[in-house]
Amino acid sequence: MVTFRVSEDEYQILSKCCVHSGARSVAEFARISVLQNVQSALSAPGSLSGDLASVSRALSELDNSLSDARKRIRSVLGRVGNDDTAQSDV
Repeated sequence: MVTFRVSEDEYQILSKCCVHSGARSVAEFARISVLQNVQSALSAPGSLSGDLASVSRALSELDNSLSDARKRIRSVLGRVGNDDTAQSDV
C-alpha cells in the first residue's frame, strides 16, 4: 500500500483529471498514472512504446497550441471569406 499527501489545490487538480480521464476514483487515477510513469521509466531508451507516448503528448500539446493561436487570430482578424468557402475546424 502506498499513501501520499497532496495539498487542497493538488487534490482539486487530481479530481478534475480523474473525471476527464474516465477513472472511477482519484485513487484509481493516481494508481494508473504512477504505474504508467514507472513503465515509461523502465522502458529502454528509444523503445517504441516510450517514443509513441512522447510523440502523442507532444502532438497533443501542439494541437492545443495551434487551436489557441487559431482562436486568437480569428479574434483579431475575424473569419476570412464566406461560410461556404471557409475551412471547418477539423
